[in-house]
Formats: sequence, structure tokens, C-alpha cells
Amino acid sequence: MTLINYLTRIHFADGVLEEALHSEMEAHHKSRPLIIAEDGHLSGVVSERFFTSFPIRSVAETYAAAPAQATEAAALEIAELYRSSNCDLLIAFGSNRAMDLAKVARVAIGHQEPLAALSNDEGGAYRIGKDLPDLYSIPGILGFASAISDYTRVRLNEGRQVLISSRQLIPTVTICDPTLTLGASRAESAIAAAGILARAIDSYLSPAYNPPAEGLALDALSRVTDNLDCVMRQDSLEARREMMAGGLNSSLSLQKGLCVVHAISNAVASVAPAPVDPSVLGGILIPRLVAFYGPVGESRTSHLKRCLRIDPARDLADGILDLTEGLPLVRDLAQLGVKGSDLGHAAQLAMRDRAIGNGPCRLSESDVERVLMAAFGAERAVPQGGTKRDSVA
Repeated sequence: MTLINYLTRIHFADGVLEEALHSEMEAHHKSRPLIIAEDGHLSGVVSERFFTSFPIRSVAETYAAAPAQATEAAALEIAELYRSSNCDLLIAFGSNRAMDLAKVARVAIGHQEPLAALSNDEGGAYRIGKDLPDLYSIPGILGFASAISDYTRVRLNEGRQVLISSRQLIPTVTICDPTLTLGASRAESAIAAAGILARAIDSYLSPAYNPPAEGLALDALSRVTDNLDCVMRQDSLEARREMMAGGLNSSLSLQKGLCVVHAISNAVASVAPAPVDPSVLGGILIPRLVAFYGPVGESRTSHLKRCLRIDPARDLADGILDLTEGLPLVRDLAQLGVKGSDLGHAAQLAMRDRAIGNGPCRLSESDVERVLMAAFGAERAVPQGGTKRDSVA
């Protein structure tokens, strides 16, 4: 069996791309797909495999200029192309930026209202209907932050960044083919691993009660810990498969809700001088957040330490930093060009995000700024603080 039906239809197997894409399109009578990808992501052998997967007489359109962050302008351009070409399917291929843009485009295609009116701030989660085009997501190594999720952020034409979230945004089908990650660079592999760690740890520490999601988070951590070294040393398909499974499970674990790393990462992205991959930010922030939680999260850290192969007597935050030591990762916010003078503004933005409350302790604006200061200078420790939530054991 290669089909998992959890939230959506998920095909997972080595080399499953051709079979899954062809069978899904045929079964649902799709023949005019519009493919959204980053420039250069559909080339060579991958391109040949991809385009030969379509059923006979299919006519594909391609939008290969996905910006670093989903924008209203790009989504409206795709919506116009979709309508004028009589397309009947969206396919997001490769990276998070393609997945996020495809979700915004779905909303733009299915609704006449301005995107701002469908944001979470305007109650969009309850107003986005089911009449959206089908979306197939085919994630590459940096696609799992968005391949299964029900949310996306978009920069409006007016310059404001908003969250759009709805169960209707979950891709109709997700195709996970580990062979698509073969040949990924060490930097891409490290960033993917950092994203898995951040999502899974953040999700597991959330006070929300969702046992299946917690199990998925812990499983994701075990897979990335056991296979990271092999992936960084050699292009092993078996290790790539395990890392993709970890990416999938970390994304599925977010059914506990978006968490603190998400809120702070988006705030930092808003003040950063250039677009930043969310997995890069997650890798920088998660050890500092864990350090801040301190004793508040101790009742849960034993499971995390076991999955991360950290000595029970060792500090969890230090163990996370040790795990990623030597990887080609950005280590602090300063290296991303973020200015110390912007950290206060980022803390203010983070406090406006609902996800900031989905952690094991309550964070104030000053707490968030302390975490950001530690992440700014690559400090290994953050003064512990926070008020324990009653819902956390």
C-alpha cells in the first residue's frame, strides 16, 4: 500500500510520482493542469518524469516564477492564467514557496472578494468555501512546511502581510516521492532537517491535546536524528526516504495548531531585509525557545530527549544545538541581516499572532524580545521565564 488517507490523500513510495499523478488525474478527469514551481525546479530528468506522467491529451500550463513569498499580485496573475486557459487543476511542485503561492491562487480562483477580506483578520477561515480548484502538491526536499498544511501567508498589494487559513486549503492530493530529493545539496538537506526539528518540537510542546499528532511529532524527531548524518555524508535513498517521512510526519503533527515558532518566525520574516526560508528561522529559534521554557516544559522533555538521542541528564536546548553542530546552517538572526533595532518591532508583531499562545507557557512581549535577542547573537542560553499553563502536565 502506498496510499495514506489522513487529512488528505497521500501517496508515499520511491518512484511513485508517475503512477500517482497519472492515476489521480485520470480518476478525477483532469486534463488541463496549471503547474506552479520555482524557476529551475522543473528541469532535466525531473521535468521529463513529471510531464510524461500526465494522461494522453492533457495540456499543461506552467507558472515557474513563484516569488520568495506568496504575493497577491502573483496569485491574481495565476488566477487569470487559470481561467483564460480553461485549467481544471493546480499542481504545486517543489518548494514551500510554490505550495504557499498555489494555496493563495486557489482562494483567488474560487472567490471574487479581495484577498484581504478572506484573511484570518477578517474571519476568512469561516468564509472560504468549498468551491476551490483541486490542488495536488508534490513536495521536494524544502516543500514539507506547506505540503500538507491548511494555511499560508500572503503579502498584499498594499504591502501588508496576512494569514489565510482554512481546512479547504489542505491540498487535495499530496505525492511524496523520495527519489525527487536525491541530489539535494548539503545546505538544502540541513535546512530541511532544521525545519523538521522546529515543527515537531514546537508541536509536541503545544498544550493542545491530540495524541496522534504527538506520536507523529516524536516519530519525525526519531527519523531525522537517526538519518541526518547519513543524508549529510552520502546520497542514500533509504536515508532520503526516512527524512521525507520525517518531514511528512512533522507537518501532519501541526494538527495541534500553529505554534510559537510559527508566530515568531513570521514576525522576524516581516522585518528581515530579504526573504527567509521558514525552516531556517525555525532552526535558529527552537533551541532558544526550549531554553526559555526551562522547567515549564520538563514534564515533556524526557520523550523529546529519547527521540533526539540526547543524554537524559543533558539540557535539552544544548542537546538540540549539539545535534545541528557542524551543519551548513545560519546560526543567528544577525547573519540574516536582521537588525537589533528591529527586534522590538518583531516582538510586537509576534504578539498579534494567535499562534503565540499555543506554547507550554505564556509569553509576554518582553519574553519574545529576550528570545529574539538570544537568537540574534547566537547565545546558547536564554534566561528562563514564563508562567506555566494549567493545561500542561
